[in-house]
Amino acid sequence: MRSILIPLVFALSVSARCVKKQATSEQQGPQKMGAQNGDSAMFGNMTLSGGQDSPVKMGGSSSSSDASSSSSPPAGSSSTPTTGSSTSSTDKGATGPASPTPSGDGSVSATTVGGGSGSAGSGSCGSIKGVCFNSGMQLSMYDKITTSQQWLTFQPTLPGDGICSDRTRQDHVPMMPFASNVAEAVNLVNGPNPPPWMLTFNEPDYSYMGFTPTMSPQEAAEAIKPLLAKPGKNTFYVAPVTADPMSSWVDDFFAACNCKDFFSAYNIHQYQPTSKATISTIESFRARYQDKPIWITEIAPGNAGCSLGWDAVNQYMKDIYKFAKNSGYIDRVFWNTGNQLGNEDQNVCNSWLMDKDGNPGPLLEMFEAIDCT
Repeated sequence: MRSILIPLVFALSVSARCVKKQATSEQQGPQKMGAQNGDSAMFGNMTLSGGQDSPVKMGGSSSSSDASSSSSPPAGSSSTPTTGSSTSSTDKGATGPASPTPSGDGSVSATTVGGGSGSAGSGSCGSIKGVCFNSGMQLSMYDKITTSQQWLTFQPTLPGDGICSDRTRQDHVPMMPFASNVAEAVNLVNGPNPPPWMLTFNEPDYSYMGFTPTMSPQEAAEAIKPLLAKPGKNTFYVAPVTADPMSSWVDDFFAACNCKDFFSAYNIHQYQPTSKATISTIESFRARYQDKPIWITEIAPGNAGCSLGWDAVNQYMKDIYKFAKNSGYIDRVFWNTGNQLGNEDQNVCNSWLMDKDGNPGPLLEMFEAIDCT
């Protein structure tokens, strides 16, 4: 979760669903950057300082791998889940819907995840462009990023009061980050408005600043059983993602749960100083996982130092999106971060699109202009 300030599941009390807004109203091992002594970290709606007790870890695995990527079902596919739909044209039974055909170029239906609701300014990127938001995100921020096709934050439900535009609701990709979220995820995908896609366990191999729980592959395999038993009929799933994309965690998880086929995509997080190093790692990851599309759900020029200029970040961003578009196997790239964090995290200190108050930063216009060419 480098730079990602994710909410503690057991601390989450937010169950707000987005409602229609009234008219009046981001190969070398990862280098984790966290709060220093005396700093405080935001998790969802609560602030934890360095002096507070850390949550009990759920496991002791130090390995980590990234295996969570997927593309939306292709337009016209009978297995394409529709945002907000309660029925599906395909009954997937207990093992989920038929896996979508990899598109690898973001060319998906406007009714699939991400909604395809971004403006035409996304150009030839199709539905590849997405944004990752962190703690402090205001739902109104997403409407200021017109070329994004989807967004995520680190919980199954929407943050804050849940009041947002139809576009913000439609483009949200929920996440089941911890074992504590499994029951909530099961309820969500079996409820009246199941999401087309859901991300599963987020960096279970790493505890962010000592606050987030970890899980061994075997513990995760046990924790996910309720979802495997009741996956709903309209939702596709992205495999767990780890902090170290080259570790064996995901393979060990698949072996323990015997559920590799349950997932329709793999996932990777990347924080490296240069686009060349980043692309090299993604290609190595792809060499290990070739049978399904890849989602990149966190990416930024991490560990590059907070003096990195906006133009350099812009070039990194352009390189990554062009590579993703031309790869033939990457379907989603969520830029981290949509909103500025409260500390100078080395991974995202120069990659925010909006400041803490929701005002556009220099990078927002650059992000909007990216057309993946």
